[in-house]
Amino acid sequence: MNRKLMFYITLVFPGLGQAINKQYKKAFVGLLFFIMSWISVISLIIPTLSSLVYYNTAGEYEGKYTIGRTPWVPGAESFDDSFLIIVLSVFSILLLLVLVFVAYMFARDARSVRDSINNDEEVVTLKEKLRAVAPDLIPHAITTPAYVLMFLFMIVPAIVSIVIVFTNYKTPVLPPAFLIEWAGMENYVDLFTDPSLASVFKETFVWTMVWTFCATTLTIVLGTFLAVVLHNKRIKGKKFFRMVYLLPWAVPAFLTILIFQIFFSKVGAMNTIILPFFTGTEYTSVGAVGFLLDPQLAKMTIILIQAWLGFPFVFVLVTGILQAIPDDLYEASGIDGGNAWTNFWDITFPLIMIAAAPMLITQYTFNFNNVTIIYLLGGAVVKPLGSTYGPLETIASLGYQLTLDAQYATAAAFTLISSIIVSVIVLISWMKTGAFKNEELM
Repeated sequence: MNRKLMFYITLVFPGLGQAINKQYKKAFVGLLFFIMSWISVISLIIPTLSSLVYYNTAGEYEGKYTIGRTPWVPGAESFDDSFLIIVLSVFSILLLLVLVFVAYMFARDARSVRDSINNDEEVVTLKEKLRAVAPDLIPHAITTPAYVLMFLFMIVPAIVSIVIVFTNYKTPVLPPAFLIEWAGMENYVDLFTDPSLASVFKETFVWTMVWTFCATTLTIVLGTFLAVVLHNKRIKGKKFFRMVYLLPWAVPAFLTILIFQIFFSKVGAMNTIILPFFTGTEYTSVGAVGFLLDPQLAKMTIILIQAWLGFPFVFVLVTGILQAIPDDLYEASGIDGGNAWTNFWDITFPLIMIAAAPMLITQYTFNFNNVTIIYLLGGAVVKPLGSTYGPLETIASLGYQLTLDAQYATAAAFTLISSIIVSVIVLISWMKTGAFKNEELM
């Protein structure tokens, strides 16, 4: 039989090619797979996907494309939950891709065996193939379930969010009492044309960029500076200082944030002790500085707090890299007339960036999506008159607030745009650093 014909036959009917090649055990497995595949397609994939886009002709949904057909009403025995249909549709599509891939592997195997038969070559049995790949197969078999779970928990919510962007899923359209309708690009159009939404998105996006760049850069600079200074051989008590620098990392972040909330309040230590000590003035509640009340002061304060919370990670990372830099480089630099300043910029900093650039880039993405500190400290900031959300809201925290307010489609639109921007920036940054091209530090 022609190898191409063998491939396409087996692709449509997994196991048939193996039966023609007289590999009856494989053929039996392929037959079971074929039966299970069609059971999945008929019982799950087709019914679910057919309900995902339904042209409704009933009642208030007449002439609209809905997710599902019938909403819940009191006493109803059967109804459609639009959100559940979205989730099941994502699983169905992923399952369909898996089924197609397995069918392709059966077809590829049948074609390979047919080639061996046509060329009078010895056919390698499945047992021999497993024995050959056994050393590599066991580690993959152990780690595969974890990767599958990670993939599902990462990719499914992301795809569901993308789907929700193109719907009207928000209060009061909450399933199962209502059917979610397809809205197309309406949410994106509103994001840029609706005055209130456009203003919120612009202000939030600008502040998110400023917050991400300033907080992360300050964290990296502080952690790198302390690591380089403490690496100096003339510094005594290194173990003590390293332990002290790790304390912000050892304490749970939310506890530290709440302590700082009290510290920077009008009755906190900053206003009652530190400022009077340096200014020589008496503390008064009227003259107290609202570090977390005034929007501009709060933005600077929250950046400093995040730098305090994040620098231990960079400190530990850079400290480990510094241990691997040979002293010979600095000795050679000293012979050529180098000093501490030139050594840092010509030797230390480039080697740190080669090894740590990917991890440092992830610090920017972490702060871009950091909701905890904004949520805990942003509530006290004075909101502009008529504003629903505070001036410290970032894209991530605003998406969280919109989700709490059941504005799911708008929240998904906000987060999807920001995710695309961050992904592009991170990808370009990784490619520009060239860190993945360097297998070794030196």
